[in-house]
Parts: sequence; structure tokens; C-alpha cells
Amino acid sequence: MDADSESISLLPILTKPLSNPTLASEQVSQKELASTSIAPLTAKVLVLGFCAALLVPGVAQFVLFEKLGTLSFPPTRESLQALSLSLDKGSVLKQNIQPKLQELLTRFGGFGNEKVTIGRDGWLYYTPGLRYIFGQPFLDPAYLRAKAKAMIDKNVVARAHPNPLPAFQQLAEDCRRLNIQLMLVPIPDKRMVAANLQNADYDRFKQAVQSYGAAVLPMEQMMETADAPWYLRQDTHWTPRFMDHVARGIADRLQASKHGGPSLYRLQSRSAGSFGDLVAMLKLPADQKLYSAETVQIEEIEPIAPVTAEAEILLLGDSFTNIYSSATLEWGRHAGLGEHLAYHLNAPVDVIAMNGGGATARQELVRAARAGRLSKTRALVYEFAMRDLYLEDWPPLPLGDVPRTPEKTKVVEPAKILLSEGKKPVPKPADSEELTVTGTIIQMSRPINPNSAPYEDALLFAKLKLDRIESGSYSKPDAILVFLAMRNRILQPGAHHSVGDIVRLKLIRLKSAPAAVRNMQRSDDTEDFDLVPYFVQEELR
Repeated sequence: MDADSESISLLPILTKPLSNPTLASEQVSQKELASTSIAPLTAKVLVLGFCAALLVPGVAQFVLFEKLGTLSFPPTRESLQALSLSLDKGSVLKQNIQPKLQELLTRFGGFGNEKVTIGRDGWLYYTPGLRYIFGQPFLDPAYLRAKAKAMIDKNVVARAHPNPLPAFQQLAEDCRRLNIQLMLVPIPDKRMVAANLQNADYDRFKQAVQSYGAAVLPMEQMMETADAPWYLRQDTHWTPRFMDHVARGIADRLQASKHGGPSLYRLQSRSAGSFGDLVAMLKLPADQKLYSAETVQIEEIEPIAPVTAEAEILLLGDSFTNIYSSATLEWGRHAGLGEHLAYHLNAPVDVIAMNGGGATARQELVRAARAGRLSKTRALVYEFAMRDLYLEDWPPLPLGDVPRTPEKTKVVEPAKILLSEGKKPVPKPADSEELTVTGTIIQMSRPINPNSAPYEDALLFAKLKLDRIESGSYSKPDAILVFLAMRNRILQPGAHHSVGDIVRLKLIRLKSAPAAVRNMQRSDDTEDFDLVPYFVQEELR
């Protein structure tokens, strides 16, 4: 398919000049007014309609007053935002009228919304991705100031870091200190590929990160040698074929990490289909007929025998890594970037990926590093969407002290006998995988907005001051909680907590939660990377 078939249609705005009205004299106007008559039925309809209109503000005020009962006084930014979400969720017009109106606008006018731009021949485009292409240079000082102000004003972050370069410099320095090869894989927006477009500051960014010591996968070369279409028609993500081509390109550049010997994995071809995330973002009626499901062929990666070797490659990514791997994205399983990279390397690959996590996945990288997960890592492959350079917050996140080799057996001195008690010191038990606790929430991350979140499911991080441990063992006074905050764009009970709530919870370590949960987008403002996150399995009474 050529680029023209994917180009965006721009509908001309047609206007018709209005003729100049002829002004009637005051006498004619008065005469016409005096001779005007209104039928009794018409008069009743107008009066009743006027009275009904008068009732609308009263009903709205009553509903608002009921909602205001949950508003804290004096109001805070967080409570006002929660009130706004509550009112938006309860809007009858939004729930019942907006989808049908959107369907009419899309069908007859070719109009999308703030998230989706309608293209020709059924192609849909992610509007924030278009802003990256056609917007200001993302390293321009004026744009960085405006971006920081908007983030703070909209309560996206408490302290804004709009410039991505310090974050990549920090990561490159940490990798160099730890003798880890760093490869960046910036994924273009699909409109960029169709029209060979790019943000004006990307080359400047690329040169800077290369000067820090990071390698950058040349995506322009990847697209020159791969067959179109490179992206799904109704989704923001790449096709299985293009994804595999990129995986092969990464493996070719990690020659030292390639393993010989017999093949560890085999391919299994399957079909997968979905309407695509852009169709979901249009918020059309459930029975819409404008778009049908798109079907693709994926190649699942299956181990021929149990793989026992430890991974030396760590892939850090977002939904482009998860698209054919995570069941929550509805495009298949075991066929994503991580699996295909392992296939082409013929070696295991460790994967940390979360939807919408182009910038925030580094938080989990820090936790993994401090837990010793990078002890064998020789190469870090960092995949992220290019548009995140323009849109996201990029705080530098130092990895800190990272154990680089398996811990050796420590020489333990004979335990000193406590003469006063006649006992040996008792070591503290390790923190349990499962806990039942009671505590007080002392910190909540910013709330999830179902209307603006790019994905249907989301996690919300919080910090808990422990009051009592009912089962299991835990050695610290605080714990990091991970609530399932949103499922299918419906806010869950965990999303409604606030600081000061006393909760009783059944927990498991987040790393033990299902992969579908771990891959979800997340809101995490805790800035605590030393505590191990625990997923809330159940809220107990």
C-alpha cells in the first residue's frame, strides 16, 4: 500500500455568503407584531418547554449538591479532579448521546475526536502522534516551558521534567558504570512512516543520546527494507511482520549476545484479530457498523525444551512490546517483540513492559535493578514510542547500587551469645510472598481518568503505613500497594481511595500477579523504588 492510500483526508469547509437583509421600518415592524397570532396548542408547548428549561438548572444543582458531599473543604486539586470525574461519569448525555453523535460525525463528516484522526480508506491515526510530527520541536525551550506548565496545571505531575535528554543521559551513565550495552529503539508513529515525516528535533535528540554512549536502532533503515504496510489499519501499533523485522535488526546488532547450538525455540503460525485501539478511542456505539475487526497472521514462539539459561538481554518497553504478547491487548499471545527477539538471538530475553510505559517503565527498571534482576544483564534494549519524547514527563531515575554478580556465600562469624539471655541472635524472616494486612493510606498516585486514558485497564500505586500484619511476615513499616484501578474503562473500588483511608487487604507481590496485570498501564507517583510493590488481591472488611 502506498503512502497516498494512507494520507489523511482534509474536508474543505464550505461557506455561502449571506445576502444583506433589508431593514423594515419601525412602522411595518409594529404592524406585523400587532397582527401576529399564536395558536393555543403552540402557546402551551412553548410555555411547558420554557418551564422544563427552568427546571434543568435546579436538577443539575441538586445532583451537584449530592456530589459536593464528597468534596473536601477547603477543596484541593485532587478532590476537585475527583469531583469532575464523578460528574463526567454520571452524565447521561455523555453515556447515551455522545457515542451516537460520534458515529454520525464519523460516518458523514469524517470527523474523529481529540484522540483519533480519520484517514482515507478506513485508516485511523492517533492524534497525539500527529502532534509530535507537526508540533513544535520537542527540545525547544519555549515548548519545554509550556509543556512543564501544562503538566503541573493539569496535575499530571508535581514536578515536571519535560526535557527527555537528562533522563537518557542518566540511564546511559548508569549502563556504562555497570558495563551494560544500551540500545534505544524509538518507534515512529504510523503517519510518520506513511509520509516520511519527523519532528524537527529528533536528529538533535539522536545525536545527543549517541554522544552519551547509547546505540540507536536506525528505524529509517528498518522501514526501507521491510514491506508495507508497517502498521495496523485501525490500531496505533505495528504489524507482526514489521515487529519481527525490528526484532531481527536488534538481534543482528547484538552479535556478541547471539548463541549458537541447537535451536531453543520454534514458530507456530496463528491468526489474531481485533477492532484496534483507535476504534475503541472513538467511543462509538457497541453495535457500530463503521469498522470491522482486522485480522493478521502472528508467529507464536514456543520453547522446544525448557530454557534454563539466565537471560543476559533485558528488553524494557511499552505496548509496542506487548501488542502480540499480552492477552489484554487482544492481538494474541507469546508472539511479541520479546519472544521474537529471543527467537532471533536463540537465547532467553528478560522483559519489563507495560502499556503506556514509554517513559514510566524506567520506574520498574529501577526496582528491578535494586532487587538484583540486572546482575546478569549484558545489554539493555529500551523500546519506546517516539511521540513520548514530545508528550511525556522524563525525570532522571538513577539505578543506584546494583549487584552485578550472583551473591557469593558470605563468611558468617560465629554468632555471639547474648550473655544476658543465653540465646543466639535470631535473623529476621524474609518478607512473605503473600500478606494480609491492615493499615492507613499515606500517599496516593494521581487518579486515573477513564475518558483520557489510552488503555482500558490501569493500575494505581499507593503507599500504606502498616498498622497490623494478620498473616505472613513483613519487615518494614510501610508498603507499596498496587490497586487495580480501572477495568474496561470502569473505575474499580481501588480507584476511590484517598489519603487517610484505613484498609484491610490481602496482598501478593506484584511480580507474582498474572502477566496481564503486570503489563497494564500504571499511575505511580510514590517515588519509592526500594520497597517491593504488592498487588491488592482483595479488599477485606
